[in-house]
Amino acid sequence: MTTREKAPSTRRGALGKGISSLLGDLSDDHSEEANVGTKISDEKLKRKLDAEVVRLNVEEIDPNPQQPRKLFDDRALKELSDSLKIDGVLQPIVVTQAPQAGRYYVVAGERRLRASKLAGLTTIPAIVREGANTDLLRLALIENIQRADLNILEEAEAYSALIKDYGLTQEQCADRVGKERSTVTNALRLLTLPREIQEDIVSTRLSMGHGRAILSLDDKKTMLRCRDIVVKKSLSVRQTEQLCKSIKSPVKTSDQKSAAIKDEADLQYITESLRNYLHTKIRVAGSTSRGKIEISYFSAAELERLLKLMGHRF
Repeated sequence: MTTREKAPSTRRGALGKGISSLLGDLSDDHSEEANVGTKISDEKLKRKLDAEVVRLNVEEIDPNPQQPRKLFDDRALKELSDSLKIDGVLQPIVVTQAPQAGRYYVVAGERRLRASKLAGLTTIPAIVREGANTDLLRLALIENIQRADLNILEEAEAYSALIKDYGLTQEQCADRVGKERSTVTNALRLLTLPREIQEDIVSTRLSMGHGRAILSLDDKKTMLRCRDIVVKKSLSVRQTEQLCKSIKSPVKTSDQKSAAIKDEADLQYITESLRNYLHTKIRVAGSTSRGKIEISYFSAAELERLLKLMGHRF
């Protein structure tokens, strides 16, 4: 069987379902309707509906180089592959010619392709879309971003690809995928985090809010030090923001630190001495050079006792 053998004509019936049957889903088989936010003229749509389903060798099809999704659920793939062993691939994937002769890129249906390989299938029904690879891959990329099941880092990398590879501004990128510009900007900033922290966000050990807080720090070493504390102590986003704020505070010199420690020790000694002498709640605030002392009493009799201890004569 050649790599471009036409599939049985009975499969042509699927082509009457419209654009969703041609583009299918771009990364998942749970929803087969495409929602490519781009207007397609009647003429272009007619050409798509006239496309023929062929069978391609699965080993000659490569993943979409612009596929934003990096993680695929192994269990879900196994379930799909088990189904394909019994029923085969019922909906064709969509591919486009790769620069290398005899090879193709997946435009829609990478999950079906992966499951087919896992099931041991050697061929898969496909629609080969002719035309500029960049246009087809760009549409696939936009559709993937519009799906709700990408993690935030995959989404950020997809925005980055649209901006770098297709010359879009952040504003244009946000408009194409139906997002607020701030959403795109905040996601892109996460790509500047150290790889270890990005992995924590993908694994949900840290949230996007944690990532944004850590981004306020100046260098990778400090970010990773902060991240270690956050993970070890299971800090909330608010606590992480406070931690980052304290890390960014001016660092005291050794002499300043020594003086502060001595001051603290002296104040603690004064507090304990007064508490032991007056036998009541004492609070000392400030430093040894300036501050205030609060003495608590809880009855008229106790006030009289304290005044006598301090030498007051009635």
